[in-house]
Amino acid sequence: MSVLTRKRVISPSDSPNKKQNTMSDDQFSEKMYTTYVKSALLSLETDALPINTITDKINLPIGHPESITLPQFQIVLNGLVSNTSRLDNTACSNLIFAILRYNWLDIADTDGYHRFAESYSQFLVALVSTLPKYLHEVTNKLIQEFDSPNTTHHHEILTKIIKYVPTSINSIPQLLQKNFPHHISSSTKELTNYVQNLVRVLDYTPELQFSIWQLIIESSIKLDVELQNELDDLDDEEIEDLISGEEDSDSEDEWEVTTTSIKSLSSKLDSIISTLLTTTANSFTIEELNNGNGVNLFNTINSLFKSHILPTHFTKSIQFILFHITQFQPELADSYLVLLIDVAFNPSEILEKRLKAMQYLSSYIARAKNLSRHQVIFIVSYLVGWLNKFIIEREQEVESSGDKQVGGMERFKLFYAAFQALLYIFCFRHELLSTTENDWECDLDKFFQRAILTKFNPLKFCDETVVYIFAKLATKLNVCYCYSIIEHNKRERMLHTNALPSAVGNFKQKQEFLDLEAYFPFDPLVLPISKSIVSPNYIEWSEDTHAEETDSEDDI
Repeated sequence: MSVLTRKRVISPSDSPNKKQNTMSDDQFSEKMYTTYVKSALLSLETDALPINTITDKINLPIGHPESITLPQFQIVLNGLVSNTSRLDNTACSNLIFAILRYNWLDIADTDGYHRFAESYSQFLVALVSTLPKYLHEVTNKLIQEFDSPNTTHHHEILTKIIKYVPTSINSIPQLLQKNFPHHISSSTKELTNYVQNLVRVLDYTPELQFSIWQLIIESSIKLDVELQNELDDLDDEEIEDLISGEEDSDSEDEWEVTTTSIKSLSSKLDSIISTLLTTTANSFTIEELNNGNGVNLFNTINSLFKSHILPTHFTKSIQFILFHITQFQPELADSYLVLLIDVAFNPSEILEKRLKAMQYLSSYIARAKNLSRHQVIFIVSYLVGWLNKFIIEREQEVESSGDKQVGGMERFKLFYAAFQALLYIFCFRHELLSTTENDWECDLDKFFQRAILTKFNPLKFCDETVVYIFAKLATKLNVCYCYSIIEHNKRERMLHTNALPSAVGNFKQKQEFLDLEAYFPFDPLVLPISKSIVSPNYIEWSEDTHAEETDSEDDI
């Protein structure tokens, strides 16, 4: 057989019109098309026209009558796989980029797609293995499509690329971040698919665990904060009705926009958090903890909680990942409690972070159903011990300076946060803290009787709702009597405000009598799917159980 030359390259068409550059699908059998592709590759140095013609057909929109068919495309890919060393030139560069731009996911339901996808996958792996300069483009294409559910081949390709080019793993975190769907403009499906694919990446790149979880947590925090901003002006009942789809349909246009935004944000956040809760469900068994995998994952999430979630102002949902997973094993709960204690009582931490850790500590102890009695009592004992020590060492500061100067009591804010934490825990856990009818763990009754009478006057500075419910319970359980102090504080506050001009009075009241922010991080979730996952391990506030004659607005 004679050698093929430029004068007799088998072309798309042998018609007399030599200027015709298109190929008719009907003129070629599979064998002839294979020969054509091989010929086009062999003649690259002297004639790029055949390769350019193939490139043009691939570039045509899917569904165009002149676009390349799947059988033809598969022949092209198979031919390129066995000739990757010939692809390092300009003509083939255009062909390669055309192949990378091809929307193969758009034909996933087409007959023969599976065979085509196998050839496409083999080509991408062979391309990167032979010409590493295309690594970034290939990896970017695969990750860019992580917002799709049909990504089995993507992960197979990435697994092989990392095997053949181990250094490729270094570029993946940046590409994952670059292609992460925008938390507002993307759809719930796109965000969820992307997160699910990130979790799948961890199956073959465990060394990327921290960076991948960081991306997910950061995106979730953005959604959480955005959602909370939208919900700020609504009460609990309105929020529940809105998210569950039971809001009034006769709303005004502005309200409709707000409703749509809230539903979109809550749907995205709920889907991501529920995905994380379900995918980690089997990660914290005794076996997984013993082999180290569970410990590594927990340390990653716990670390991100400290660096990202804890400092963020008033997230409402993302923290429930920690709430849920820490209850799988007592050791995990212990580790989480140690972190909170370490931050709350660490003088080197900034005050706002210490206060937030105290709020998390109280809310976790109050709401986490799987905590042991020992764990609850340990935290209560720790708080009582610290508060007692603080009173002994610093009460004289109040006696000497009082709270006369603006903001004078602000320096004791951590004390009030710790005291409020103890009140809050008592409201939820008083049954567990009672040893007999008249005896209490840590001598809580004696402590409260003494603490509420100190110069610090903690009932004056803690959240009013918490103080009010505690007062009812304490009276009922004969722990201590608070009402006379509460009434005295109320009268003093009114007199103090009335004695000053309005603007000055408001400023002084804000500085001196500012109640601690009523932020309880583990208040009930409003995200329905995530809530259903968390609820078996969650203690709901029950007014009938915890306090008689408690008005409906006194929910904590």
